[in-house]
Amino acid sequence: MKRLFIAVALLLAGALCVPAQDAATLAAVEDKLQKLRTEIEDIQFRLKKNEDEMEAIRRDMQNVRGGASAEQIQALEARIAAVDAARQRDKQAIIDQLAKELAGLGTGTKPAVAPAASGREHIVKKGESLSSIARLHGVSVADLRKANNLSSDNLSVDQKLVLPK
Repeated sequence: MKRLFIAVALLLAGALCVPAQDAATLAAVEDKLQKLRTEIEDIQFRLKKNEDEMEAIRRDMQNVRGGASAEQIQALEARIAAVDAARQRDKQAIIDQLAKELAGLGTGTKPAVAPAASGREHIVKKGESLSSIARLHGVSVADLRKANNLSSDNLSVDQKLVLPK
């Protein structure tokens, strides 16, 4: 902003040094001066607009801060962290399942399933893994693998798994 004012001052000083008979030069200087004035007005308008937007943001932030207590904010942050952790666990389970399925593509074998002696079964759905099924039913992956005579963690959709007692 200061640079523009300095430029305007220099142009004015230069205009005063121009001989009066050189009207074309004077007209060019006046034209440049008008363009600079227009630019200054535009910059001032944008500056005011930015200041207004910043004030609106400050008011919004104050409303948000004033609307929630520290305990509420802390509780929300804890919930966000818990959801994010669960999302990360699910993501890892999906990655693990995909890696196992990709590794099992070359073998072409399907795991054998033991008969349902306990009467408790689980039908494998798309996206499920041994670890997610074990977690769902409160059993260990090792017990689930043993109850179904599984030599790997590879599962197929609609596969029946016996749930250990």
